[in-house]
Amino acid sequence: MKTTETATGIFPDDVKAELQKLLENPKGGITGPEAAKWAREHMDRIREENRKLFGEPDIAVELIRQTRDH
Repeated sequence: MKTTETATGIFPDDVKAELQKLLENPKGGITGPEAAKWAREHMDRIREENRKLFGEPDIAVELIRQTRDH
Protein backbone atom coordinates (compact mmCIF):
# COMPACT_ATOMS: atom_id res chain seq x y z
CA MET A 1 0.00 0.00 0.00
CA LYS A 2 1.36 3.39 -0.99
CA THR A 3 1.21 6.16 1.60
CA THR A 4 1.97 9.83 1.31
CA GLU A 5 2.95 12.13 4.13
CA THR A 6 1.74 15.69 3.97
CA ALA A 7 2.84 18.64 6.05
CA THR A 8 -0.06 20.21 7.89
CA GLY A 9 -0.62 23.92 7.98
CA ILE A 10 1.38 24.81 4.89
CA PHE A 11 -1.60 25.62 2.68
CA PRO A 12 -4.85 27.26 3.76
CA ASP A 13 -7.91 25.01 3.53
CA ASP A 14 -9.40 26.95 0.61
CA VAL A 15 -6.20 26.51 -1.41
CA LYS A 16 -6.08 22.78 -0.61
CA ALA A 17 -9.73 22.40 -1.69
CA GLU A 18 -9.06 24.25 -4.95
CA LEU A 19 -5.98 22.15 -5.69
CA GLN A 20 -7.85 18.92 -4.93
CA LYS A 21 -10.66 19.93 -7.28
CA LEU A 22 -8.16 20.68 -10.06
CA LEU A 23 -6.30 17.41 -9.54
CA GLU A 24 -9.49 15.38 -9.77
CA ASN A 25 -10.30 16.82 -13.19
CA PRO A 26 -8.16 15.33 -15.98
CA LYS A 27 -8.28 18.62 -17.91
CA GLY A 28 -6.84 20.49 -14.96
CA GLY A 29 -10.12 22.20 -14.15
CA ILE A 30 -10.64 23.97 -17.48
CA THR A 31 -14.05 22.60 -18.42
CA GLY A 32 -15.71 25.40 -20.32
CA PRO A 33 -15.64 29.07 -21.30
CA GLU A 34 -16.36 30.29 -17.77
CA ALA A 35 -13.64 28.10 -16.28
CA ALA A 36 -11.20 29.28 -18.94
CA LYS A 37 -12.06 32.91 -18.18
CA TRP A 38 -11.59 32.28 -14.46
CA ALA A 39 -8.22 30.60 -15.13
CA ARG A 40 -6.99 33.54 -17.22
CA GLU A 41 -8.05 36.03 -14.55
CA HIS A 42 -6.45 33.89 -11.84
CA MET A 43 -3.16 33.68 -13.77
CA ASP A 44 -3.23 37.44 -14.38
CA ARG A 45 -3.67 38.09 -10.64
CA ILE A 46 -0.82 35.74 -9.76
CA ARG A 47 1.42 37.33 -12.41
CA GLU A 48 0.70 40.80 -11.03
CA GLU A 49 1.35 39.64 -7.44
CA ASN A 50 4.68 38.16 -8.53
CA ARG A 51 5.56 41.38 -10.35
CA LYS A 52 4.89 43.35 -7.16
CA LEU A 53 6.95 40.92 -5.07
CA PHE A 54 9.91 40.36 -7.39
CA GLY A 55 9.81 43.24 -9.87
CA GLU A 56 10.02 43.08 -13.61
CA PRO A 57 12.58 40.50 -14.76
CA ASP A 58 15.25 41.77 -17.14
CA ILE A 59 16.47 38.34 -18.21
CA ALA A 60 16.27 39.01 -21.96
CA VAL A 61 18.29 42.22 -21.68
CA GLU A 62 21.09 40.44 -19.82
CA LEU A 63 21.12 37.54 -22.30
CA ILE A 64 21.37 39.94 -25.25
CA ARG A 65 24.26 41.76 -23.58
CA GLN A 66 26.05 38.47 -22.97
CA THR A 67 25.70 37.38 -26.62
CA ARG A 68 27.07 40.71 -27.84
CA ASP A 69 30.13 40.33 -25.64
CA HIS A 70 31.04 36.94 -27.15
